[in-house]
Amino acid sequence: MSFDSAKEKALKKMLSNDKSNKGFVDTKIKSLIEHINSLKNYYTTSSCSGRIIIIQIPKTGSKKDADFLFRTHEEANSKELIDTVNNISNVDGDVWLRQEPAILHVATKTLDDASNVLRIARRVGFKRNGVFEIKKRVLIELVSTERIDAILIINGKLLVSEDYLNVLVEEANKKLRKTWLKIFELEKSLYV
Repeated sequence: MSFDSAKEKALKKMLSNDKSNKGFVDTKIKSLIEHINSLKNYYTTSSCSGRIIIIQIPKTGSKKDADFLFRTHEEANSKELIDTVNNISNVDGDVWLRQEPAILHVATKTLDDASNVLRIARRVGFKRNGVFEIKKRVLIELVSTERIDAILIINGKLLVSEDYLNVLVEEANKKLRKTWLKIFELEKSLYV
């Protein structure tokens, strides 16, 4: 299948059948997605603008069996997050607070096109990037660096105070704002 045909098919599918849990593109990354998809030699295949989650990971460690107890792609509200933590019961495994950075998958027509985007992304602060498919198509991944992984509960025992949870929320919100700024800078810089 030609690049243009694959792009057309992917964009039609994106409009009609978003596979994310939310069913729509994150507001903070939507403009960047639209910009990339308007460029001749590029299209996006998936994205996340960054998020804050509380996740229960079962003792098996299986990510697919993990339970999302709290999730937001906006700044977190401390009270709402603390209430969620305080209402956790019957824990089977560990509970973590995670703040995850922006991530973006982009198909490019050529390796040179991929190289151009990777260079620009690195310059604006997306530091964990690379090509991860070249056989069927050239597919790159751009990942920002803002991240928090904090364990909250082990074996049913809460390990942190409300004061510490407030600090975690404040820091997670700061990191989300930083990743959103990088999304904006990437969109401004992507005129390849």
